[in-house]
Amino acid sequence: MHKLQLTFFLVILSFSLTYSQKTIVGKILSNTTHVPIPYANIGVVNSTAGTISNLDGSFSIILPEKLSNDSLTFSSLGFFVKIIPVNQLKSNEKYTISLIEKATILKPVIITSKVKNKLIEVGNRVCHNGNYQPDTTYAGRSVALLIDIKNLPDPSSHPVYLNKANLYIFKNNFYSFKFRVRLNKYDSLTGSPGVDLIDKSIIVKSDILAGWINFDLSKLNFQITGPFFVTFEQLLDLKDRKKIAKGFRKLMLEHPDWFVTEVINFEGETLNNLVLTKDDTDLPGTFIGTTGTKPEINKFSCFVRETSLGEWHKLPKIVTATVSVNGLGFATNSNKTISALEIH
Repeated sequence: MHKLQLTFFLVILSFSLTYSQKTIVGKILSNTTHVPIPYANIGVVNSTAGTISNLDGSFSIILPEKLSNDSLTFSSLGFFVKIIPVNQLKSNEKYTISLIEKATILKPVIITSKVKNKLIEVGNRVCHNGNYQPDTTYAGRSVALLIDIKNLPDPSSHPVYLNKANLYIFKNNFYSFKFRVRLNKYDSLTGSPGVDLIDKSIIVKSDILAGWINFDLSKLNFQITGPFFVTFEQLLDLKDRKKIAKGFRKLMLEHPDWFVTEVINFEGETLNNLVLTKDDTDLPGTFIGTTGTKPEINKFSCFVRETSLGEWHKLPKIVTATVSVNGLGFATNSNKTISALEIH
């Protein structure tokens, strides 16, 4: 039986939102063009308070009293970060936040050999269930898969370039959905995703019910020199977040027996995971493919942050995602799939 995993394991969005909370509202614009910036990241770094701007650049974020001495960060790929102390912001006063655009220079790609490039795919193609986040207080949830270079030819001998990223959608009940792909540095101290490696916002919109979505990264000329994370950020505006919350509450009230809580021991921690045991529901939202089998958990490393700019947590689940790379010197058979897609 398919299981639709409703939450990842380390969701902690239940702090009190009463009394001295602040609601910060406004719009994010480009400093030069004054055009709204959609899907900008807004939040307190490494906290559970984070969201993204809507298509028109508007945003609203609730900040509890315990964050009053922190700072609110505004960021968008291709723009410089702006940081404002929370105690300088007034509740429900409309702010206009202007971000300064970066000047981006793409590295040239020079190929001197006439040998035809080969394509190789690395990552996890195994899928056993679907996963999504029904909480809608905040937004900007991202899942990151570590891409190791052990399965690639030595990049010091032959240049290896990123061609595309691929994400498997287990089930989609929305009229359409959007994901943004990011590339994050591998933090050797924590093993988690670090700073962004690219400044371009690459977004894919799709209406498929299930299957693979692809992100063309070939124009980035991104040369792989070491391990990195490929990160998929779900972009939900306020309207869609409300629709998810309403549908989830309705299903919980009408069919509480459809939900069970699994207790999982992972790296010395006890984690609770909410599972929907029925896979024939029309629960609004988009479920990304995952697997929790030991071979994949031992082989790959996967992290999640539940809100924009939130803290990364390692998962006892592996997202179904891959990247395709090309370069000189690949073996003839290196374009074969690492493992077959499995749906049980």
